[in-house]
Amino acid sequence: MRASLLLLLALAGLHAVQSQLVIEEAQRRIDISTFRSGHKTRLVIRNDGSAGEDVVVLCQAAGLLDKVAITEVALSGANLPWSAAPPPAGVPAGVGCRSYKLPEALAPGARATLEAEALFTHVLRPEPAKIRQSEPQRVVYQDSALLASPYRVEKQSTEVGARLVPRLRTRVVTGTSAVPSFTDVPPSKKSGSSLQYGPYQDTQPFTLKPISVHYENFAAFAHVPELEREIEISHWGNVYFEERYHLRHAGAKITGEWSRYDLMTRPNDFARGAIAAVGATLPPTAHSLYYRDAIGNISSSEARFGRESVDVKLTPRFPLFGGWALQFLFGWSMPLQECVRKLPSGRLLFEAPIGPSVHNLVVDKLTVKVVLPEGARDVRLVSASGLGLAQDPAFETKYTYLDVVGRPVLVLRADNVVDEMNVPFKVEYSYSPMGLLQKLLLLVAAFGALFAAAIMLNRSGASLKASSSTPAVGKLHAS
Repeated sequence: MRASLLLLLALAGLHAVQSQLVIEEAQRRIDISTFRSGHKTRLVIRNDGSAGEDVVVLCQAAGLLDKVAITEVALSGANLPWSAAPPPAGVPAGVGCRSYKLPEALAPGARATLEAEALFTHVLRPEPAKIRQSEPQRVVYQDSALLASPYRVEKQSTEVGARLVPRLRTRVVTGTSAVPSFTDVPPSKKSGSSLQYGPYQDTQPFTLKPISVHYENFAAFAHVPELEREIEISHWGNVYFEERYHLRHAGAKITGEWSRYDLMTRPNDFARGAIAAVGATLPPTAHSLYYRDAIGNISSSEARFGRESVDVKLTPRFPLFGGWALQFLFGWSMPLQECVRKLPSGRLLFEAPIGPSVHNLVVDKLTVKVVLPEGARDVRLVSASGLGLAQDPAFETKYTYLDVVGRPVLVLRADNVVDEMNVPFKVEYSYSPMGLLQKLLLLVAAFGALFAAAIMLNRSGASLKASSSTPAVGKLHAS
């Protein structure tokens, strides 16, 4: 088995080397205006070989592929399946590649246009790393002006969108005081809030030109290292959702004194980039909302109930500046019929979004626990495609009040989660209606045993009446 796997990898690597594909034109647009880096690439590929090609190998510059949250490559609107590709010959250190399977082999001389989108996290580095409350936040983005391609590229260009600063403010020994804020790779130019690199003509495979862009970025760097989302299904009529957040600001750390007065009176000068509040969107039937931190309930929250959604604004006790963190939990309830439906087979299907309800977060590790009612069996995850799970689903057991054998818990884990990954997931299970009577029968049995014990105790002659010696003891104490 292992030998077969090594042979397949070797053949894939040989395919990448011997491929006669050529990229006629490559256009890239990189958006770094937020906490994340969004890439959109359009590739026109031509087959100059004598045989059909059904695999396209695409690569990313050093370090980016390890930080990818979403990557999709589409042909005629349909996403292509991918697999990890071994490093082709001549690949620079750190460059990662993926193989994409075409629905049909590209005939000799034929062309195909691929539309690629990718989203990367943790690629913006604050520079300087520490600032005062009144200073703007600046970050550095590093990439390549040229596409990291295993194929020859006849024409390519790259546009980077950002709000640039006139000069670098970092301490870099360059021998000159006039250091530009972006790397110049001619032909390149700055136009408003964007940089234009190229067009470059006839570049050989894996020809890279490193670039560095230093610019002002006032986006809230809302980073959640760990988030646990627990969903408890109760067939008594409700589904309970609770999200436990550990939220931190991953931007430049605030140093020195800070003023709440300046923040409230001049937020454009003293609160740029701070996390003053976060927003969440819930289904329109959500009810029984609560919002707490380690101290207790937080009353500074707002919920707007509309026909299509419930929009919630959660305001922490203090705004978050760079390096600051807080922990809180947010929960709500949903009617059972809104989340669980019965299938024609008699089994039950639960459906809900996998991601958090709060927007504009980067979650490093997401854990979703679906607590099913006691007695549920044959639990399985139905739709796993597109969820980006870090590992296969696991199962645990949770005990709550009046449980006998415990409740089955389906545990899902995902890494590097962003808003665009908040897709629905479905869990199918079997559950007998008699399970609803379990706790009721247990209570009846417990009270019945108590009453039976009282009756037996009464019939045995035991009573709470005073004994014959009680009056004598009373007279002794009175004397």
